[in-house]
Amino acid sequence: MEPEALEHFDRIAALQEGLKAIPWLDDEEAGQIGESLLGFDSQYWSFLRILSLPLYSELTGLLRSCSALPHLQERPRISVVVPVYRANRDLLVAALGSLRMQVGVGIDCLISVDGREEDRQLVQEVLAQLGAAEDSPHWKVSVFLLEHNRGVGMCRNRALREVNTPFFTCLDADDIFHPLRCLHAFLVLQLSAVARVNTGWSRVSIREAKILMINGQISTHGHNSFMARTEILRKYGYLSDLRVHEDTEYMQRLRHFHVPMLDSPVVSHYLNSEARSDYQSLSTPLRQEVLGIEGHPYLCGTVVCSIDEHCLEIERQHSSLYEALLSRALLKAFPSE
Repeated sequence: MEPEALEHFDRIAALQEGLKAIPWLDDEEAGQIGESLLGFDSQYWSFLRILSLPLYSELTGLLRSCSALPHLQERPRISVVVPVYRANRDLLVAALGSLRMQVGVGIDCLISVDGREEDRQLVQEVLAQLGAAEDSPHWKVSVFLLEHNRGVGMCRNRALREVNTPFFTCLDADDIFHPLRCLHAFLVLQLSAVARVNTGWSRVSIREAKILMINGQISTHGHNSFMARTEILRKYGYLSDLRVHEDTEYMQRLRHFHVPMLDSPVVSHYLNSEARSDYQSLSTPLRQEVLGIEGHPYLCGTVVCSIDEHCLEIERQHSSLYEALLSRALLKAFPSE
């Protein structure tokens, strides 16, 4: 057997031992988690062998040093918002399948369909295909249909208003989570006592099971991937009614209020992309060019991003205007005595 595969088995075995520290997991479930990890990693082995081992190492370390665990007696429930618009069936199967495979937590899956009856029907078909249409002790699913197409911000808001768990996160309909993603993010959030954890992510081609680098980097972290405490929705509002940049605006808002956040760069969230030279993004002023990579064991391309000075100046002006408008709104809402 290859040394890399042996190391993989050893890391999972060490992780299973660490999972015994979690009060709500019994030995049988810990064993099932090991089987789930092996199955998921083998499906995407060409790139997860690069990304999973750091995740297993960090989570094992967290469990060994987790003095707060004895006080966490109940399995956490986490709401996951999934916006759907013109979804690809195979990618939606992968996305919801990865969500159904989350281990060690309870999942409330809130699927928001952005105005297309065809998408709602597809969601119901995929849920039935995955055996995920019915609720179970650790899984609950709800589907909402907007009357008209409103864009991803309002689409997510429709589901966010239904969140009734202490924690929430988002998963796009063409992306996937590692089975440990929600458990890992939850533990980091609890141990750091912040309001939001910005988790690591990689761009991958699910079809090719390989990584697309971002400006030469295998992974990054930022507003595209997170887990947060639901109380921030009550305190700081929902997403803006924007078709693009709604997540960027929300991050600006949280920073304005000095909301405590933490960056956790270990990757457990995979954003699907394809290594096509004609790729263009409509949601960013960045110039993005995809360069294909042939014959590499785990890379299929790299996304090269750049922004010119004119766009940077516009961004600075918009940031300044945003801060001024937000300050005025705060003074109006909370006038000084």
